[in-house]
Amino acid sequence: MNAGAAELEVLAGRLRARVAEGRYAEAQAVLRDYCGALRKTAAGLPRGDARLARLEHDWERLAEETRRRLLAGRAHAGARLARLARMAKRSQFYGDRPPARRTWEWLA
Repeated sequence: MNAGAAELEVLAGRLRARVAEGRYAEAQAVLRDYCGALRKTAAGLPRGDARLARLEHDWERLAEETRRRLLAGRAHAGARLARLARMAKRSQFYGDRPPARRTWEWLA
């Protein structure tokens, strides 16, 4: 069980790091590896073992933490896109503003 638990911790750390960095395709691959290691570790334990509950708790905590980080990352990306859209709307040249108008110019 110690080797299985150590492998699960390493994979959980990799998953957290990939999600924090926004590397979601790699995070998905690490998640598959984590689930495989979790299945293998759980299958090696006898039925009714207390360690199964601990594995389940750790998995639920990791899944919830990952979900929250993904939602926060999506919200952050959405806010950045909205800010870019507002900037583009203000300036037709994407950052180059037209020269300031003089008070003596007439609008026709």
